[in-house]
Amino acid sequence: MEPAKHPIYAQLTATQDPFTRHTVLHELEKRLAACHGERALTQRVHSFIDRGVPYFAPADRHYRHWAEQAADLWERVAPKAAAASGT
Repeated sequence: MEPAKHPIYAQLTATQDPFTRHTVLHELEKRLAACHGERALTQRVHSFIDRGVPYFAPADRHYRHWAEQAADLWERVAPKAAAASGT
């Protein structure tokens, strides 16, 4: 799925409920915990999360790029987390 069309991207760029942006990163980190043995992915996600949420400016290309990165990481983590949980 194209990152800009991903539901996570939509959540991160929505103007309502700013707390959602932090919730998405926390959920990504929780899902990552299920990805044992994925060292490169783990490092990439932790590096992304450690930077935190940038200043909210959904019209700014840098912010949109950040939201696209989050959606891409979500897509990489989700199937591995689902496989680890048996769903």
